[in-house]
Parts: sequence; structure tokens; C-alpha cells
Amino acid sequence: MSQKDKTKFRQSAKWKKFKVYMKKLKKVDCVTLFPLRKGHNLHHLDLNDEHYTDISDISHFEPLNRKTHETVHFLYSYYVKDEKIIDRLHDLLERMRVINDKTRID
Repeated sequence: MSQKDKTKFRQSAKWKKFKVYMKKLKKVDCVTLFPLRKGHNLHHLDLNDEHYTDISDISHFEPLNRKTHETVHFLYSYYVKDEKIIDRLHDLLERMRVINDKTRID
């Protein structure tokens, strides 16, 4: 399925109704736990192009805010090759927290 076909599907009434339905079920971004914002994405967990228009299983979709969606796709491209990327990311974030906790004046 081409990007043009995917875009056309996402503009369909079927998709738009499904996206509204999913937002009613899940009101927050599952990663950040922040409320879904206007313009959020309904993320396909199943990346097989042949399944792109199959909305029969809601467990294959997750509403995500835009930045979370971008981040998930970015990290997933590395994660499938090297799961340890998440550990390294965690270590980096923890180092940042420690440094910034020390420099914070309360």
C-alpha cells in the first residue's frame, strides 16, 4: 500500500469514525499519560501494509499524541534491530535527571 493510499484511507469516513471511537475508549496517550490533544494520531501497531485498512481488532491501534507517535516510530526502527536501545536511552535520561537534580535550586 502506497503512502498516497494510506493517506486516502485516513481521510475516509470509516477511519475518522474509528478514530473518534478509539478516543472515547482511550482518552490519554498511553506513553505520556497526558490527555489526547487535537490532531493526535491513531497508531497502527500492525505495520503490515496488507492489514492497514483492517480495523476489526482494536487491540492493533493506540491513540498517541503527535510527538509520542513520532518518537515511537523513530525508536521502533532501531528497537527491532537492537532492543538494548531502550536501556541506553533510560541510562541517558537517568544521567540527565541526576545532573539536573543536582543543579536545581529549590
